[in-house]
Amino acid sequence: MPVQSIIFGVDIVKGSSRSRESPRYAVVILNGDMLKFPSVSRFKLLRMIKQYRPAILAVDSITELAENRKDLVNFLKRLPPEVKLVQVTGNERQIPLTKLGHDAGISFNPLIPEEEAFVCAYLASIGVGYVVSVFEDRTVIKVSRGRSPGRGGWSQNRYRRKVQGMVREKVRDIESKLKGKEFELSVTEGFGGLVNGTFVVNAKRSELGIHNSREEDVQVTVTSVEKDTIEFIPLERKRREYIIVGIDPGTTIGVSILDLNGKLIDVVSSRVMSVPDIIEYIRDRGRPVVVATDVVPPPNTVEKIKRAFNAVLFVPNERIPVDEKIRLASPYGYSNSHERDALSAAAKAFKTYKNKFARIEKKTPSHMNSDDVKALALEGKSIDVALNILKPAPTVPNNTPGIHEPVEVTPADEKIAELREQLSKKDEQLANLRSYVNDLKGDISRLENRMVSQEKVISSLKNKGIDDARRSKEVTIRDQEIARLKKELTDTKKRNSDLRSNIDRLKQIRVLEFRGDKSPVKIIENLSKDAIIACDKRLGLKPGDIIFVRDAGGGVQAASLLIERGIKAVIKGTDMSHLAEEKFTEAKLPVISREEVSLKIVDDFAVLDPKRLESAMEKWGEMLKEREKKKSEEWFHGIVNEYKVQRKKEFRKAGQV
Repeated sequence: MPVQSIIFGVDIVKGSSRSRESPRYAVVILNGDMLKFPSVSRFKLLRMIKQYRPAILAVDSITELAENRKDLVNFLKRLPPEVKLVQVTGNERQIPLTKLGHDAGISFNPLIPEEEAFVCAYLASIGVGYVVSVFEDRTVIKVSRGRSPGRGGWSQNRYRRKVQGMVREKVRDIESKLKGKEFELSVTEGFGGLVNGTFVVNAKRSELGIHNSREEDVQVTVTSVEKDTIEFIPLERKRREYIIVGIDPGTTIGVSILDLNGKLIDVVSSRVMSVPDIIEYIRDRGRPVVVATDVVPPPNTVEKIKRAFNAVLFVPNERIPVDEKIRLASPYGYSNSHERDALSAAAKAFKTYKNKFARIEKKTPSHMNSDDVKALALEGKSIDVALNILKPAPTVPNNTPGIHEPVEVTPADEKIAELREQLSKKDEQLANLRSYVNDLKGDISRLENRMVSQEKVISSLKNKGIDDARRSKEVTIRDQEIARLKKELTDTKKRNSDLRSNIDRLKQIRVLEFRGDKSPVKIIENLSKDAIIACDKRLGLKPGDIIFVRDAGGGVQAASLLIERGIKAVIKGTDMSHLAEEKFTEAKLPVISREEVSLKIVDDFAVLDPKRLESAMEKWGEMLKEREKKKSEEWFHGIVNEYKVQRKKEFRKAGQV
């Protein structure tokens, strides 16, 4: 594991992926130093992962992150593609974390989530655990229209041609970026371009450099292809040993493999093995550092295999005689002349380097692997240089495994990030509205031009004095068309005016939200479903909004609709019905009177002092606690009274007996 790699250790603090209560996690970040976060929400955990982009996200059980396979896939889709999810306790058959910690020399309290998170991160850093794999090494890239052309108008065909032309250009751009990669492309032809295009690329999403994007008229979606089942891949694969390979090319090819101590690993001969088959056969048995041949000059096949592994090529000074081949290969045993020639080439190479290998073994310290030094020496480095390269870097003494003090993200930084995100969303909304207004202006201009043309026709008819023609069917149809166009123009102007008003309101709300000294309040005329929907269309209702209801008399359905929208608080202008207020109380949504927060109404929205709002919400919370306490007392007294009545009945029966 590289020293600079960032590793996240995560353990659940409370809640569960299976319960209604939102889970919270303890997070420990290893990055040379250690950062500790005692309790973060799932949303903040994902945001921290996107900020730090760790190499590994280590947990003791994936069930703490997802209830089932579908949830796990959705969670992994939200992670950056280079992040690996590692279950340190094993694959389907898990080992207790306490045992793994004990084996690694770590003592910790399993009841403290922060310490469990540290152990998960530490175990992953030393190669313990399994990578949770749910995606294949294939990626689907879909290019489509960013929005529907709609039912259409005079310029509908021109707009469709423009959008589908942009889709075609985006498909061509992605196709050029995928040069050199294996992929399949399917497209749907459209008017003036493409309706959509789908790439299936035989590569991981992290290798493509293409991400999800949404432009004005074109959107790109990048997703990995899911596997049929969840796979657990060992975090550290078994070490591949260094080997010496002997090759006898020809119609029947012979391959022999020795380790760096001269011991035979395998020998084979075949008439059907191609060069890729030979390379795969060798790769399965180790890492070649020497590829040897008994032929001078070396054949092209041997050169290809040597380049495939970036190994050292060994060629004898002259062709090896048959009697020497027999003497070199006999100790290993062989079935035919092809295996004999391959063995003699490998044995000749080992014999050439044998003395050098012996000197390396004498000089190599016990804590180092002498084969690593031999591999570097074969590349041309001296023994001393190879030993210096493999010498472990000095580490700063540390009394871990302990837990450092947490470095918390400041609330100011969180607030700035949230405000920037909100500002970005509002800017996107304003851009969409401006684009729509421009489209409406174009429609108005075309309607006005058409009106001028129709008025010219009417004026011409009047000048000619053809009164009878005015009563004709053609004139009647034109008059009706003019009346329809005038009404359509009036409606369009009114809609344009409403949109401009909405833009101005949104600008004012955004300024207030950004300044933070006043909190904006959205106004609903009355507590009814229609009024709530109208406010949502005009200003947009989102979680965390503060709502002022002028006429608070309403029903339970309207209250439920506000609760579903995730409203932060409701300010009532008049008395609220008991049923509606009871519904809000059950949902623990504060209902505050207008006088408590000193609400000020400006045009179509209101503002208030955030401090007074918080004070009123705290007061409401205390009232709620008192009410719940009173209910608990009444419930308890009811149980006691019932018990007393039951006991009296029992005493009476006992007296009669």
